[in-house]
Amino acid sequence: MRKKNINTDMPVLAYVFINTEAGRAFKVLEAVKKIEGVKDAHTITGIYDIVALVEAADLKDLGEKIVDRVQGVKGVERTVTAVVVE
Repeated sequence: MRKKNINTDMPVLAYVFINTEAGRAFKVLEAVKKIEGVKDAHTITGIYDIVALVEAADLKDLGEKIVDRVQGVKGVERTVTAVVVE
């Protein structure tokens, strides 16, 4: 099996699942949508309150956006990140 060449110049995409404090989902959504790199975000049903598609230059940049920006929004309790592989 041939290995694919990985293009390191491509941005990193990830889905960030967000749990919020009760009653804060819509306010958190508004704030998350304003964060640089957030391509799309929606309130959802299920065990998470919000899902956001985040684009970053690399994994370090992604980590900084999530920890510093997303988790810094008032009302965010927890995040779970799923990095897009293809």
